[in-house]
Amino acid sequence: MNKAMLESYARNLLGQVVGAVTIVMTTSHLSSPLEFGKPQWMLVANAVWASLVPVALRYVNKKDAAFGLTK
Repeated sequence: MNKAMLESYARNLLGQVVGAVTIVMTTSHLSSPLEFGKPQWMLVANAVWASLVPVALRYVNKKDAAFGLTK
């Protein structure tokens, strides 16, 4: 793995986690993540694998010069 790929994953992960926390707070009618129980944190945990999807798609794209499979 290269630095560009890890940076891309980190950006995607941050965006996904912030979005997931916001959505879970809104739908659960909670005012803070400190009020989350296990079910709410499990929903947010899905953001970890979901944030990998865009990075994986770029990785398998042979035309992506940044960090695709360009052999």
